[in-house]
Amino acid sequence: MTRPTFTLVVVASADGFIARRSGDNPAGWASAEEQALFLDRVAAADWAVMGRLTHQAADRPDRRRVVFSGRGGGWRRPGQLWLDPAGLDPDALAARVAKVHPMRDALILGGTRVHDWFLAHGRIDAVSLTVEPVRFGAGLPIFSGQQERDPVEAFLARGFRVAAARRLNMAGTRLVELVPART
Repeated sequence: MTRPTFTLVVVASADGFIARRSGDNPAGWASAEEQALFLDRVAAADWAVMGRLTHQAADRPDRRRVVFSGRGGGWRRPGQLWLDPAGLDPDALAARVAKVHPMRDALILGGTRVHDWFLAHGRIDAVSLTVEPVRFGAGLPIFSGQQERDPVEAFLARGFRVAAARRLNMAGTRLVELVPART
């Protein structure tokens, strides 16, 4: 079995938050350009990995998902595996879903605890970060304990480097691609 690539796809406010509160769907505040890129990425991926609240904020029965939940749950739909990630590592996810569809290219879609889990396992292989020109002042950070208000700095402080960056629109939305500094 080929080791999957895990790409963290995240949209953040300019002050470093992924949502105003739990259950806040970015479709309500992210730019049309970000949403188009996001939907294209999701459609092309083999699997998406997310937490229960992220899943519930944008439930899509037609998408292959691994949903992290302390309650576990098994296969809830033909392409949606709910599990408790405690005691697992990212490669174990690929083995669990292999009979349904191979996991070669997987997206990490959030929230904060899911980001933390992949970071702790050293398996965020790439980051696609969209920074929207909005400020929340408070909310859910990209990572637990995050002190950095600039979302790019939050990744730099955790061992990533910028591989590419570009502006998506005239409003100032930026797409920043990051990779682990060791690569």
